[in-house]
Amino acid sequence: MDKYCYDGTKLLWHMDRVIDHFDNGKCIAPIHIDMGATATCNSDCVYCYAKHQGHGGEILDRQVFLRLMEEAPKIGIKSIAIIGDGEPTLSPALYDAVRVGKENGLDLSVGTNGIALTPEKIDALLKNCVWLRFNLSAGSREGYKTVHGKDNWARVSDNIDRAVKIKKEKGYPCTIGLQMVLIPHCVEEVIPEAKFAINTGVDYMVVKQYSDPVCDKMSQVDRDWYNNKETKNILKTAEDMSTYNTQIIIKWGLMQFHDNKPYKHCVDIPLLIEISGTGKIYPCGYHFRNPKYEMGDLNKQSIAEIVRSKRYWDLIRYMRKEHIVGKDCHGACRHDRTNEFIWNYIHKPEHLNFI
Repeated sequence: MDKYCYDGTKLLWHMDRVIDHFDNGKCIAPIHIDMGATATCNSDCVYCYAKHQGHGGEILDRQVFLRLMEEAPKIGIKSIAIIGDGEPTLSPALYDAVRVGKENGLDLSVGTNGIALTPEKIDALLKNCVWLRFNLSAGSREGYKTVHGKDNWARVSDNIDRAVKIKKEKGYPCTIGLQMVLIPHCVEEVIPEAKFAINTGVDYMVVKQYSDPVCDKMSQVDRDWYNNKETKNILKTAEDMSTYNTQIIIKWGLMQFHDNKPYKHCVDIPLLIEISGTGKIYPCGYHFRNPKYEMGDLNKQSIAEIVRSKRYWDLIRYMRKEHIVGKDCHGACRHDRTNEFIWNYIHKPEHLNFI
């Protein structure tokens, strides 16, 4: 398992929460939340998952956002990644939200395309987040325009370079990384982006599979493409470029994903939930904007009220016993490793002591 654990899970360090719920039957708060601060974006990425869900242009209400940051740690939530279904830096409340969250004991992170950042905003994120990730799937201006749909390479690359310099100048412990969503459109950009990552001095660059929503044009890409010789050679070359300061991390596990998973149902939801930029809560991002899977609405309820509600736990039970992975959902799942871990935990084999 690599330093940043991008192809695994950290649940071994949270077994108290696992035991409380799965052994002792207690209703628990999730350990972690992935959330959106908006449902709008200033980029036009060809692989965008949110497009097929229908961006509504929503921006999470400031008071709702700040209230979540105050209340979440009080019920036992330990971390929030603000990475969701829109570009979070388009929320005017983002920078106050991460400050308030940190002051209340949350571990926070932000994933951004980097377009709307300024030196002051970068400083605010580095000061209050444990990691800052730039979503970048190209290492050149032309590649950037092809994949991200707009000519923002100079601005984004400058902001990444600026973030590294501010971190070093001020001694912030925040980890800075790049995330490339790999599709055939950008496979020739893997090596240039790895070189950019190393030359800029970010802590890591991760290359991940795209999440296939089944019903858009990206579904035309055969997922076996990740396993062909040419693709693997490029990825291995990039991985071998890793330096002491910059790791190039390939998510080999999920790239080999098909709907044949080692678990049948979605069992990890008590530990990890997702919030859309609309303020509505779901078991996972695949079901954003689907009323059937709506667990609650932060615009109408507090996070504590939602986590303690009958609706919330009814949906958790549904996901655990009735929702069928590969039939009721598709794609390279954010919950994959935690699901596998919990599935194995609750389906104990015989003769446990024969390790």
